[in-house]
Amino acid sequence: MPLRFTNTLSHAKEEFRSLDPAGKLVHMYTCGPTVYRFAHVGNLRSYLAADIARRVLEYSGYDVYHIKNITDVGHMRDDLLDQGEDKMLMAALQEGKTPWEIADYYTQAFRKDEERLNILPAHVFPKATDHIPEMIAITQVLLEKGYAYEVDGTVYYDVSRFPDYGKLSGNRLDKMQAGYRVKVEQDKRAPEDFALWKKSDPGRMMKWDSPWGEGFPGWHIECSAMSMKYLGEQLDIHTGGVDNIFPHHEDEIAQSEAATGKEFVRYWLHGEHLMVEEQKMAKSAGNFYVLQDLINAGFPPLAFRYLCLTAHYRSKLNFSWDSLTGAQTALNRLCDYLADWDDPGDLDEGWRRQFLDAISDDLDSARALAVVWEMVRSDLPSSSKSALLLDFDRVLGLDLNKVERRERDLPSDVVDLINERETARQAKDWAKSDAMRDRLREMGVEIKDTPRGPEWKIIRSGVTR
Repeated sequence: MPLRFTNTLSHAKEEFRSLDPAGKLVHMYTCGPTVYRFAHVGNLRSYLAADIARRVLEYSGYDVYHIKNITDVGHMRDDLLDQGEDKMLMAALQEGKTPWEIADYYTQAFRKDEERLNILPAHVFPKATDHIPEMIAITQVLLEKGYAYEVDGTVYYDVSRFPDYGKLSGNRLDKMQAGYRVKVEQDKRAPEDFALWKKSDPGRMMKWDSPWGEGFPGWHIECSAMSMKYLGEQLDIHTGGVDNIFPHHEDEIAQSEAATGKEFVRYWLHGEHLMVEEQKMAKSAGNFYVLQDLINAGFPPLAFRYLCLTAHYRSKLNFSWDSLTGAQTALNRLCDYLADWDDPGDLDEGWRRQFLDAISDDLDSARALAVVWEMVRSDLPSSSKSALLLDFDRVLGLDLNKVERRERDLPSDVVDLINERETARQAKDWAKSDAMRDRLREMGVEIKDTPRGPEWKIIRSGVTR
């Protein structure tokens, strides 16, 4: 079953083909967190989408080498909310710690959140502060090739030198307006140009020596340097949230392709926002939740994972406590079914093909979940259902393999009563059959009559005699 992804670059659904000559290895990069605060659940939805992509690739037989960076350098971000402050320094001042202590604390918190959501750990989590030489090296190449210029210790990328600028986001140079950023540095040649290296302000704590004096890297150059160090000059897949498309990923393309002369990324996958009461989650809106908030409210982390699976990653998903409750209820039902079913038996290939067809179509987790529930309600033997559900969970990531089986052996008198009832049923003695069904239910056993004969499940622990 071929995998198909909606590629942001082409705005079309494309069949996936690895750059690997053998067609088995996939190089995948995910934009990781800026570690000056806890990741909110909207951020985590983006990482869950990347996790599903990786799981689907591995489920389909690919070997994935996954890199997820840690941005532990403060930046002057060009968006409306940040107002240009150094995030790491601001967090350090507020919490009475050094920027390095802040970064380490929130890195560990992020890794813990991913573990609680059963997100497969990346093979490498490179830190920006460990890769300053690689960033300087790319900046030097861009200067040598004429794609960048230096002004008093700050190096800018000259957007006008890259004709393909805007091919990812649609923000073509001829349509961009001066002043689209909150702060336009006066030393730039053009407002669209972006910093590769910034001159350090007096008193700045996180700074490094460079050929242009003390300073720190621009935000975009970090991902180019770290992704190319571990994955090479060309990547199969690059993931992130839709808010990364511009300017971050657009600038990554410009600087990377100018430096190497090669296509940087083959498939760009972007996940949509998690909404709260139809608004984007943001601290300023007062609708900002972290995973611990959900846990404190009594919800297991995997209930949030299930909730994210109910919507396509490229669709907005509205978060509410009611929707989270519904997700937890559905997850509990799956666990209850699995606990009662027989041990895994044969894997039904027909159902497996249906699931694979759904999830291979642009990671359509909502459609895949529909297949799961259709299978659960089918007349398949419970052993086959167990095998399928555990197989599907290699993609869903709901930790269903940890569900404990309920007691399978029934007391002999209960078994005798089931057999006696079946004899009555075969004799069409419906009154006796119904009375015995009621008696079995009182004893904690529910009977379902099927063409294959009676099937039973324990509906409460401690079956009575």
